[in-house]
Amino acid sequence: SGKGTQSANLLSKYNLQHISTGDLLRDEVNRQTPLGLEAKKSMEQGMLVPDEVVIGMISSKIDENPNVKGFIFDGFPRTKQQAIALDELLQAKNAPINLVLALEVADDELTKRILNRALTSGRADDTEEVIKKRVEEYRAKTEVVASYYQETDKVKRINGEGTVDEIFALLCAQIDKSGHGGAGCSHFARTKYNAQAGVDGGDGGRGAHVILRGNAQLWTLLHLRYHKNVLAEDGEKGNKSNMTGRDGKDIYIDVPLGTIAYDEETGEIEAEVLEQGQEIVWLKGGRGGLGNANFATATNQAPDYAQPGEPGIEGWKYLELKVLADVGLVGFPNAGKSTLLSTISAAKPKIADYAFTTLTPQLGIVPYRDDKSFCMADLPGIIEGAAEGKGLGHRFLRHIERNSVLLFMIPADCPDHHEQFNILLHELQEFNPELLDKNIILAISKSDMLDDELEREIAKTLPEGIPHYFISSASGKGIIELKDALWSALNEG
Repeated sequence: SGKGTQSANLLSKYNLQHISTGDLLRDEVNRQTPLGLEAKKSMEQGMLVPDEVVIGMISSKIDENPNVKGFIFDGFPRTKQQAIALDELLQAKNAPINLVLALEVADDELTKRILNRALTSGRADDTEEVIKKRVEEYRAKTEVVASYYQETDKVKRINGEGTVDEIFALLCAQIDKSGHGGAGCSHFARTKYNAQAGVDGGDGGRGAHVILRGNAQLWTLLHLRYHKNVLAEDGEKGNKSNMTGRDGKDIYIDVPLGTIAYDEETGEIEAEVLEQGQEIVWLKGGRGGLGNANFATATNQAPDYAQPGEPGIEGWKYLELKVLADVGLVGFPNAGKSTLLSTISAAKPKIADYAFTTLTPQLGIVPYRDDKSFCMADLPGIIEGAAEGKGLGHRFLRHIERNSVLLFMIPADCPDHHEQFNILLHELQEFNPELLDKNIILAISKSDMLDDELEREIAKTLPEGIPHYFISSASGKGIIELKDALWSALNEG
C-alpha cells in the first residue's frame, strides 16, 4: 500500500486537503512551466528536485486553500533542510506540523513496486539503476528528517508492507488519540565559573485533553458528522534551566445538552453533558515526564535520567443525544402529537396522515402565562413491542428518560382508549420501570368530533388516578386547561 492510496483514504476520513509534491511537480512538468522544465531535468538525471522549487509550489497550494481543516503532505519533506524550510513556512502561516507518519518499506520491495509502475508510467527514470540511485539518496537524506522531527515526538513509524486496510488501521490508530505528555529534560547546568553547576532539566508539558463542553445553542450532533476524528497536541519537552515544556492545546468538542459519551468497546457511559458551559475531560492528555532535576539526591547529585512523557489515550468513542425536554409526548403514530406541538409552540414538525411521520425528536418552546415557558418534545410514535425494538423502538424510548412529565396522547376515535393506554404504559415499563415514576397526564386528542355524551362515556373507561383532558388542536378545545396542568406538574414540590 503506497502513500498515495493511504493519503486518499485519510483525506476521505478526516476531511483534509492533500498536498502531494509529486502531483505538484507533474502539473508543472505537463504545463512546461520554467519550474516544471527544471524539475524534469533533475528527475531524468535521477536527482531530487531543488528545495526552493518545491517550497514555492507548496506555499502557493496552501494559499489557494485558506478554509480547509488541515493538510496531508505526501512524500515531503525528505531532507532536514526541507523540513526546516517547511516548518518556517507553516509557522509563518500559523499551521505547524502535528504528526509525521513514516511508512517503512524494505529497499527490495520498494524497487519492485517502482519497477511495476514503470510498466505503465512510461517515465524515463523508472529503470532499476536510476531507482536504486534514488533510493540510496533518499535513505541518506530522509533518516535525518526522522531525527529532526523525533526531537518533538512527532514521528510515528508505520510498517508499510501489508494490505491497504491493515496499514490504514495503523495510521488511524496514531491519529485518533489525546496528546502525549512531553518528555522530561536531562540537562546539566554550566556557568561561566562552574562547568558542573548541577542538573537543571525541566519537566515535560502535559498532553492536550479532549474536552466535551455543553452548548445550549446546539440541538443536534450534526456539526460533528464530518469531524469524526480528533488528534490532540502533544506536550512539549522540558528544557534546560528547569524550564517546563508547554502543555498541549486542549481540544473542545461542543455538544448539545443531553449528550452522552460512550466507549465503543465496553458500551460504558463515560460522560453526560447536562448544563450550559459544563466541561468534562473525556480523554485525558498524558502527563509530562519529570526532568532530571527531580531525581537529584544526596548520593546522586547529577542523575542523567529523565522521565518520558505519559502516552495519550486513543480509541473509538460514541456520542448520543438524549433530548432534554420538560414534557415528552407519548402516543401511537397519528395520535396528534405533532399537531399539538405545532399549535402551542413555534415548532414546525412534519405532519401527515401516515404512521411514523416523526422520525426524530422535535422540540418546541411552549409559551405560558406571565412570560413563562416550558420545552415540549414530540417523540416518534410508539407501537406495541417498542421495548423489544419494534417500530422505532429504542430510538424513541431512550429520549423519554430525560422528560420530567409524560403527556400520553390517545385519539378520540381510538376503539379502546383504556387498552391503548395500558399498551403505552407496558412498553415504558418494559424499557425502564423508573419511567413510571414520572408525572403522567393523559390527553384525548381530536375531541372536537365528540359530543358531551360521548366524552362522558369515554371518561368512564379511562384509568383512575391519571388526570385527563379532552383537547382539540384544531379548535383549541381544552388547550389552556392542559397547559395549566402541565405547568402545575412541572412545578410540583
